[in-house]
Amino acid sequence: MKTATYVENGKKRFALLVDDKVYDVESAAAEIGGFSGYSSLEEALSSENGIDNLKELAQKARECNISSISLDDVALASPLQNPQKILGVALNYKDFCARGNLPLPTSLKVFGKYRNAINNPDGCVSIMGRNVTYEGELGVIIGKRGKNISEEEALSYVAGYTCVNDFTANDLTKADVQLFRGKNFDGFVALGPYFVSSDEIPDPQDLEIKTMVDGEVRQESNTNQMVFNVAQIIAFFSSFMTLEPGDVILSGTPAGTALQFDPPRFLKEGQLVTVTIPKIGSLRNHIGK
Repeated sequence: MKTATYVENGKKRFALLVDDKVYDVESAAAEIGGFSGYSSLEEALSSENGIDNLKELAQKARECNISSISLDDVALASPLQNPQKILGVALNYKDFCARGNLPLPTSLKVFGKYRNAINNPDGCVSIMGRNVTYEGELGVIIGKRGKNISEEEALSYVAGYTCVNDFTANDLTKADVQLFRGKNFDGFVALGPYFVSSDEIPDPQDLEIKTMVDGEVRQESNTNQMVFNVAQIIAFFSSFMTLEPGDVILSGTPAGTALQFDPPRFLKEGQLVTVTIPKIGSLRNHIGK
């Protein structure tokens, strides 16, 4: 099952994506009956049986002749609009460490991003003259509340996945000797284009991931290159904080970020960056001043 958020007359609408048709969830639920619908993915994730209700609605949408919109006719927004937490992992790909001549970490290196940083599919990322890199990543969306989650149970807490571009101002992370400022400019974490439920991706450690700048491949890897896998990451974060439905985990980026070229290949105004994970889709962002 795929969901999306789109903009209609200035208002964000929550939708199911079925066979390249967009079904507004509240309108579809009203036409078909059964439940009142949800206005956002966060509301669905926080509701009892929310994901199951959406899956049932998606199946009925396939079978019934109800109102839909062509995917080509909508402007997409981030699949999540208001997550409580955006949690990141650094230095989490073996190929990234090898290319940078870095030792593999023996413990998780983590950071936080904030809701001001959320950007949309096809959204503009303002680099403000900074040395900004792209970082294509798998985004993990938590589906239920949990604390002290074991690695064995961790994937059962995952509602689904999305593509992420974790933009970073490398000049500031170098100057500050920490990640906070360089990670948290407005619009510096693009999510999308869709949310894909976890049943569509039974193994998050076997996903191809590619980042392109103006069609040129900069990053090309597989999530099997993670140093710490998704289950281990969830167990780690939940060991000291309660994870909530809608929390987003950025699971790390593979080799090929801007600093790993000689000379570095930072983003420039006018470029187009695309992060593709085949079972999820392609997340595109335009680079502005």
